[in-house]
Amino acid sequence: VERALNASQLTRDDMMALLSPAASGYLEPLAQRAQRLTRQRFGNTVSFYVPLYLSNLCANDCTYCGFSMSNRIKRKTLDEADIARESAAIREMGFEHLLLVTGEHQAKVGMDYFRRHLPALREQFSSLQMEVQPLAETEYAELKQLGLDGVMVYQETYHEATYARHHLKGKKQDFFWRLETPDRLGRAGIDKIGLGALIGLSDSWRVDCYMVAEHLLWLQQHYWQSRYSVSFPRLRPCTG
Repeated sequence: VERALNASQLTRDDMMALLSPAASGYLEPLAQRAQRLTRQRFGNTVSFYVPLYLSNLCANDCTYCGFSMSNRIKRKTLDEADIARESAAIREMGFEHLLLVTGEHQAKVGMDYFRRHLPALREQFSSLQMEVQPLAETEYAELKQLGLDGVMVYQETYHEATYARHHLKGKKQDFFWRLETPDRLGRAGIDKIGLGALIGLSDSWRVDCYMVAEHLLWLQQHYWQSRYSVSFPRLRPCTG
């Protein structure tokens, strides 16, 4: 752990050491190292993006999600007037970076919906990202032409058996379709790709965090033109 903390560049062994139980006594030095790296990379600036929830319709049944199709909740999909009103309110608050969020319902909130609404949103914001269902490479390429800058796609867990246990119905059951989404994004030339695992879903958050790092290394080697971010979503109480 101490060697990893002092390394100028982390190896895979260093990553495993920092994720290990042995690192629990080094949280303060870890935080200090992280702060130094953050200052070197970003200075004293913080960039905010705001989520705009376009729809909570979903065709998947997942054990941990409030949008799950089996949950008896009120469903709504924003129309053009709704989107105009919400985006104007966000702009009035001074935010310039927007993340579009939906459930995963390809039939009702799919490419036709995105084609209708992305161009107008693109005109209002400095950057536009999405967190929606995984799409095909050609669809991502088309969305890029409409002004899409980035896509967030979280694998939830890299443990295939655990993944199957929590994704009961719908296209999200396809582990590898989701796993290969960042590759499709890279091939489509999407500028920014966001990765992550849902902390707490599997029995070993350490393994999932390490696999996120491995996934990131792979993508950086093969799609070096894109930029990357890593998020750490965690299980929280939700409807259902």
